[in-house]
Amino acid sequence: MANYRVKSSYENLSGQYLVKAYDYQKQFCHLYAHRLAEMTRLLTPLAQKKWGTKEPIKKLCELHAEQDIHCILIGTIYKHQVHKPSILRDISEENQLAPQPPRQNYSEPEDKVILEDELQRVRLRGEHLTGQLMATGIVCAIIGVPDNDGFFNVEDVLYYESGPQKPLPTRQSSGRLLVLASGLDQLQSHNFADSLNLFQYWLSGSLDNAKEAQSAHRLIIAGNSVRSSAVAHVPTLQVARTQANANETVQAVQQLDSWFAAWARALYVDVMPGAFDPANFMLPQQPFHKCMFPQASQLASFQSVSNPYSCRLDDALIVGTAGQNIADLKRSTTLESSLDALRCTLTWGHIAPTAPDTLACYPYIDSDPFIITECPHIYFAGNCDNFETELHVGSNGKRTRLVCVPSFSSTQSIAVVDLDTLDCRQIDFSLPSE
Repeated sequence: MANYRVKSSYENLSGQYLVKAYDYQKQFCHLYAHRLAEMTRLLTPLAQKKWGTKEPIKKLCELHAEQDIHCILIGTIYKHQVHKPSILRDISEENQLAPQPPRQNYSEPEDKVILEDELQRVRLRGEHLTGQLMATGIVCAIIGVPDNDGFFNVEDVLYYESGPQKPLPTRQSSGRLLVLASGLDQLQSHNFADSLNLFQYWLSGSLDNAKEAQSAHRLIIAGNSVRSSAVAHVPTLQVARTQANANETVQAVQQLDSWFAAWARALYVDVMPGAFDPANFMLPQQPFHKCMFPQASQLASFQSVSNPYSCRLDDALIVGTAGQNIADLKRSTTLESSLDALRCTLTWGHIAPTAPDTLACYPYIDSDPFIITECPHIYFAGNCDNFETELHVGSNGKRTRLVCVPSFSSTQSIAVVDLDTLDCRQIDFSLPSE
């Protein structure tokens, strides 16, 4: 079937997510410093264009000398959250303090929003400041006036909005499809084995869908292929249980290898690691070694890729993650839907703003690979509770198809995006229960 598929040019743009040399002796301040410096360079002309060149751009240390001056500040948001996870709170039992129960969401109306630069910080307030929707790590430009109480009264906020975007050529007819799946959770696949078989039949065009199958050019699997939840720790017989978990994982990877090899004979397949897969924990997660999937790796149409992942199919720029950035962002804000969180990261111009504060990431020294310097045409997050999508229209007419890819193990469904029109739909392979 692969020989009859629509041909497209492909370029893997994930080189920035590949860690060349590991050095965990560095502090995370280098990452924040580079993020602020790079985003300041990108935000400065946008701020001057929006608010005029007559408005001075000040450093925080200059506010003390000049009170009540109308000015622009560029800095990193820090949210002081009482209930945020803290190693100091975890060891508080040593001080005979009652341990705090873990919380799924630690956002509160009383959270303090602070802006900091290289030297100082200032507390923010104002009607235009939606603090509960903001997260630590965002870099933004604000305009307003400092007051005598030590606050900065915000009148407006400006985000980078993910850089420029190359427009897609206009095509009237659709012809090329991108298939997005996540959360295959092979360890639990006995619960939805028939749905997986249906998915394979659909990919191969065996469900009276030959024309649609030929249009499907690429399949991206966005993480959690082996498992979609953390390993349960059993206190008794721990050694035996650990060995059993290891054996189950090996069997699951072998089964995945067979699936991937079958799918890669029909179309191109890119496999990303996820939060609960046997891969490195910190973002960016590195591609699986080819020895994990010996059958599939023999095929030129199969490859393991990083998380996050970025590529270009013909003219379309595609960027996505396995969903850790979205799940962590929902914990620290009042954002309820994954789609809202995904839209926010695009607006902020940063894939994972909460890294490294509450989301583990590699301690980069001289770069921040998560800055979105070019606005994608398709921007997705895997392992979401349900399918959500929206065509987001940003500044200067930039159009981005946002896709929350549903977890296959929970919904038995996938997302399909038309690369020509950016239309998106869900395909459900669930079977009625007997």
